[in-house]
Amino acid sequence: MLCRVLLSFVLLKLVSSNALVSLDLGSEFMKIGIVKPGVPIDIVLNTETKRKTPMTVYIKGDERLFGDSAVTRGEKSPKNAYSNLLDLLGKTVDNPVVQEYKERFPYHTIEADPVRNTVVFRHDDSTFYSVEELLAMQIEFAVQLAAKHGEAPVKKVIICVPPFFHQREREAMLNVAEIAGVQVMQLMTTTSAIALQYAVFRNIKMTEKPMIVLFATVGSQFTSAAVVSYSQVKDKVTKEQVPTVQVMGVGYDRSLGSFEMDIRLREHLADKFTEKYPKLPDIRKNGRAMKKLQKEARKVKTVLSANQDTYAQVESLHQDKDFRVKVTREEMENLFADLFPRFQAPFVDAINSAGISKPEIEQVVLFGGGTRIPKIQEQILKATEQKELHKYINTDEAAAMGSAFMAASSSSVFRTKQIKLRDANQFPFFVSFNKLVLNEEGAVTEEKLVNKELYYRNNGIPQKKAMTYTKFTDDFHFNVSYGNLDYLTEKQTSEFATLPLMMVNVKGVKDVFNQHHDKTSKGIKAHIMVDESGLIGVDSVEAIFETIVANKTETGWMESVSNFFTGNSDDEGEKKEEKKEEAKEGEKKDEDKKEEKKTEGEKKEEEKKEEVKKDAKNETEAKKEAAPEKPVIVKEVLKVETVHFGIPRVSDTTVSKEKLAALKKIDDDKRATEQARNNLESFVINMKDTLEEDDTYKAASTPEEMEKMKEALSAETDWLEEDSWGETYVVFNARLAKIEDYCDPVTNRVKEMKARPAAIAELKNTFNLTEQFLAKIANTTEELRYHTATELENLEKLLNTTRDWLEKTAKEQEGLAKNVDPVLKLEAMQTKNKALERELYYLVRKPIPQWYKDKLNKMMEALKNSTAKAEEAKKSETTEEGKKEEEKTDEVKTEDKGEETKEGDKSAESEKSEEKPVETPQEDVGEDKPKDETKEEKPEEETKEEKPLEVDDKAEKDPKDDKKEEL
Repeated sequence: MLCRVLLSFVLLKLVSSNALVSLDLGSEFMKIGIVKPGVPIDIVLNTETKRKTPMTVYIKGDERLFGDSAVTRGEKSPKNAYSNLLDLLGKTVDNPVVQEYKERFPYHTIEADPVRNTVVFRHDDSTFYSVEELLAMQIEFAVQLAAKHGEAPVKKVIICVPPFFHQREREAMLNVAEIAGVQVMQLMTTTSAIALQYAVFRNIKMTEKPMIVLFATVGSQFTSAAVVSYSQVKDKVTKEQVPTVQVMGVGYDRSLGSFEMDIRLREHLADKFTEKYPKLPDIRKNGRAMKKLQKEARKVKTVLSANQDTYAQVESLHQDKDFRVKVTREEMENLFADLFPRFQAPFVDAINSAGISKPEIEQVVLFGGGTRIPKIQEQILKATEQKELHKYINTDEAAAMGSAFMAASSSSVFRTKQIKLRDANQFPFFVSFNKLVLNEEGAVTEEKLVNKELYYRNNGIPQKKAMTYTKFTDDFHFNVSYGNLDYLTEKQTSEFATLPLMMVNVKGVKDVFNQHHDKTSKGIKAHIMVDESGLIGVDSVEAIFETIVANKTETGWMESVSNFFTGNSDDEGEKKEEKKEEAKEGEKKDEDKKEEKKTEGEKKEEEKKEEVKKDAKNETEAKKEAAPEKPVIVKEVLKVETVHFGIPRVSDTTVSKEKLAALKKIDDDKRATEQARNNLESFVINMKDTLEEDDTYKAASTPEEMEKMKEALSAETDWLEEDSWGETYVVFNARLAKIEDYCDPVTNRVKEMKARPAAIAELKNTFNLTEQFLAKIANTTEELRYHTATELENLEKLLNTTRDWLEKTAKEQEGLAKNVDPVLKLEAMQTKNKALERELYYLVRKPIPQWYKDKLNKMMEALKNSTAKAEEAKKSETTEEGKKEEEKTDEVKTEDKGEETKEGDKSAESEKSEEKPVETPQEDVGEDKPKDETKEEKPEEETKEEKPLEVDDKAEKDPKDDKKEEL
């Protein structure tokens, strides 16, 4: 059903075969969405065919595992399994979040990066992995799964991040993608992805009146709430109503999630084990045992979400002791008693920040695995004052599906349903600078610090705004930082790495002002943008000047355009005018002589014309003097240098990329070795079984060959079981090639034996087709043949040669034993068959020459004319016969009327005389009968007339139309 809905939304233009991928990276699991041309949006299955994959990577020696395999192996060696890494991005080692991670995962050794002071894991004495590198490994693995699932390369992805991620965390995620070698189309918040998925897959009918929905998310590490409106909004560019999804407000608690419950339940089970076995060493010092308890705690929590009680049991948990204890839902809820009231705060914050009242919320939709817990659902109902909660969306996959739809709509390859998404900026941004205070003489007396809120909380993004500085005439700087965060708790504020974000140095101001000293300054404008990924940055800084230019009249404008196309400059125009004046002076002298001959009336008319010309010239000059002046804006782009505060940005990821590339090569070599080993084992096992069971192999081999093959296969089996461990794929491939060569003689005989009948039948079929073609050509008159005699002779010669070869070789093959190499080989038959087919198809598909088409057209025209003449003759005969019948019918009617007027009583003689006129028409009628019969049989006559035409047609078709039927 889901695919059918998607197909109605996504119409594909088959331009590219690359797939687009969306990654919903959670703390514990990741979900992968994919869309490609010809395939609807789908969730990628992992190697275990599951729809979500644990965010865990296991590294030990040359072995690297991901997903469920990493989790399983990590239970035995917890320090080699890295998970729950998302919260460590963009944080220094002294951040409270990092300290909390150390407490939850004591078996990991965390150190500070010597340059950036960020989190680095010590893997062994000489190996370190940063958080970015470990996450990049998992993204690389996700992209490999997507490429395999979609059978297409993956280059672009959309990554979902929590809505509360600040600038440094988002920048760190971009570094992760760069190390993984993928291009990020956009960082999309999970709240906006869920809201978009709800709009697309629920097919909401939006109107001008907003429909307000609250999305409740309870994940592994955090809880968040988002208030979203769905409405039709008029687009500023197209002026059309566009369905719009607008995030109005968000609330969150990044330390409140289901993982905290797992930790508390794990500690409860550890206490129960200690109570049962008080004399054993402390179980909390056994990392493997605590990992097992954590897995069991998650299982118990899930079961108690739907049941009142269950048993937690782990075999050989600690010191070879089994553990089994009963846990009730009431007991579990008591462990979380202080956590449940905290779940209300994010929802209240979201509603307040959106500026709406609780009754305005039409629906509360759940997302995230934590929302399955009944007690958490009760808290959500209390916070929102709703009667019921809605479970319209998949609580695991909605974010991945929504971001996949965004990837499709952002690409030119796909055409999607038009839905506009407007996310909300979660933290306000301030711009601060030192404002210059000038005295009356224009000198700087003091500098005053100014803070201006450029982007406020819940400001719609993406968006670009501008700051204008009017006092600066030399280089200056301004700072960008987070604004007023008083609405956050003290713990939430401490999670920020630093509040100041960047200092922007604007250079080259003085030079630009000196260059435009003759213009009026309109200030320096800095364009600051928050993009789709929620990252703030300076787009450009430009100095703006104004100058006054005289506005040209229409005539002057036409003259300038004319000069542009003709190439005439003003100087050239003046020279031409001088030449014209000189020519006019010469003409005037001639005109003076003629002037004397003109009449006085003509002179007066010319004087009037001169006056009109002078008036027009004066009017044009007056317009030029009265033309208004027009202001012109001049912009000069200034040089900008940005200095980032807090955690330094990663300028070069080469070392990290090389580290991942080395690990990938080890994985590829290992995978290739496993494949090569499997290929060798499969060949040996299958060949041994075949030699024992297949009688064809026994017949195709001599006793000596059979014995040697069995010995070689047995030796290879012994080597695989005893000496093959540690060998590379190169060795396995070489041994496979060697044993295949040893068995090839017998294998080839069997192959030939099984395929020979079909190959002979195929070759004989080609013989039949060739003979049929030659027979048809032979039945065609020479004047209608367009194949040359040489072509036909060559085809017939090749047919005879190939047929003779087959008959001769087949007889030789019949006299050979099955365990002898054949003389009638499959390859030879296929080669000869292709050669004959090639010659035959060349003649069959040979283009028809024009003279042949013309001749056929003439024949068709002649046939058409003869048919038309026959039809005309038939119509004329039918018309004449009809006229004769009408004349005879009129005569009979006249005689009948004469007899009716005579008297009734007559003598015998008169009776005889009366009988004559009566008999006459009877005779006439009797004569008419054959004519009537002729009329009834007329269709038969027509058929008889048409039949000769058909016979003639066939007679003409005999040599010619057979070829026409082929055409």
